[in-house]
Amino acid sequence: MSQTFEYLLYFGAYGLIMLFIGKSSFKESDSVYKVFVGERRTGFWRLFFTFVGTWISAATILGFPGNVYMSGTQVIVFTVIPWFIGTGMLCAISGKIYDCKILTIPQLIGDRYGSRMLRIVCALLLSGGYVFYLVMQIKGFGIAAARLLNLDYKAVIFLVYLFILYSTFGGFYSVSKSDGFNLVILTVSTGIVYLAVIRQVGDGFLLSDGMVRDQVLPAGDLSQAGYLEKGGLFLYLSMFFGWGMGLATNPQYLIRIVAAKDGRTAKRVLLFSLIFLAAFYFCLTQIGLGLRILFPALAGICGPDEIFVRAVGYLVDSRASGLFLLSVIGACISTANSQLLLIGSMMSYDVAAQLGRWKRTEDRILTLTNVFIFAGGTLALIIAMNPPQNILFFGADIWGLFAAFLTPLIYGTLYYGRGTKKGAWGALFAGLGGALVFSRLDLPVYWAFPATLCSTAAYLLIPFLEAAAARRRERGKEGTGV
Repeated sequence: MSQTFEYLLYFGAYGLIMLFIGKSSFKESDSVYKVFVGERRTGFWRLFFTFVGTWISAATILGFPGNVYMSGTQVIVFTVIPWFIGTGMLCAISGKIYDCKILTIPQLIGDRYGSRMLRIVCALLLSGGYVFYLVMQIKGFGIAAARLLNLDYKAVIFLVYLFILYSTFGGFYSVSKSDGFNLVILTVSTGIVYLAVIRQVGDGFLLSDGMVRDQVLPAGDLSQAGYLEKGGLFLYLSMFFGWGMGLATNPQYLIRIVAAKDGRTAKRVLLFSLIFLAAFYFCLTQIGLGLRILFPALAGICGPDEIFVRAVGYLVDSRASGLFLLSVIGACISTANSQLLLIGSMMSYDVAAQLGRWKRTEDRILTLTNVFIFAGGTLALIIAMNPPQNILFFGADIWGLFAAFLTPLIYGTLYYGRGTKKGAWGALFAGLGGALVFSRLDLPVYWAFPATLCSTAAYLLIPFLEAAAARRRERGKEGTGV
């Protein structure tokens, strides 16, 4: 039996399981409450699987070990550590978020400031950001599926398009079920690859940058990205405002807190997810270092996003490598369908439902949700024909944009009672303007850091100026005897 035929059997079996999951969820998804947040009755294990499954994306499974291969363990400092700090911030606000009776995050912002237009604009910006993040998932699927099926990248990405759409149309129940299935095969396959790497390297269970330098690289050079040399410590620290703060303000994680059956379950899931992810990233780091030792020539052949997939075919036998390639596909789908569901829910509930004078029945909103799911997936597919070169840093820029305008709108809404509608608008425009300006400059810090400072300053300063102006008007009235 040929390797390609074995891979086709893997892919066929995977496709049937995904079809079953999607079909079994359609009957459960007959209301907005069920489709958007699973009736807010999600128990610990399902919430754990969907939170971690949504977290582990193409940036994690392909971009992270590929960049460790290229640049060593310094990648952890501006990816994993900010991610974990961001999750800690989610733990801190989980109780307040859960107590909000909402279906979407733009609804939270719009209701807090009594502004329908602010709600619409936030939904549009978030939906646009998710379309570009979907491009990363489609690229990751394309890389793995092209290797699995021996097909051209542009031909094979149509398959992920169909998988994502089908698994998303079933709503939150379908997404959470597929997340659980995909996470199981991803965990098993990553463990197999880790053990295979450790066995072939033969230097124990803990690899380091020093081992790579000693065995592979002349003059101790382990960096192609060169972030430590180019930007130094300040760039490292400020990268938190990409992946870290972007995660801490990201609706794809916040809405899972809302979907929990109670606030205690949501917090427990966040804490246990960190424990699982710590072990998972340890394995990915070791895999990245081990692949640099075993296959040093790949550094000159392909980019970081393709390292992992190319090396696995040489590393393990065809059956195990087929399982791994399927797990990469599953990781991409699990993140993509979560984000596509958010696009559909925000565009239908926070945009279309706020415009015009049409009868807003649940059936019509659900129909619109599916229309926008289809539109968002199609747009991402078109853009993915020419994907970004390095999905890890492309994703950081998208999350950086979210951090720039959402940080004051989320955390100010929850913790700052003096926030005003004008202050919220000011924060939004300052964040977007700062992102546009600072991202074009050669700065010693990551651009999202000053952009987030600008939005936060606007959010805090504008209410102060409003109050000062109100006091002057009152004094003026008193002076004229009015």
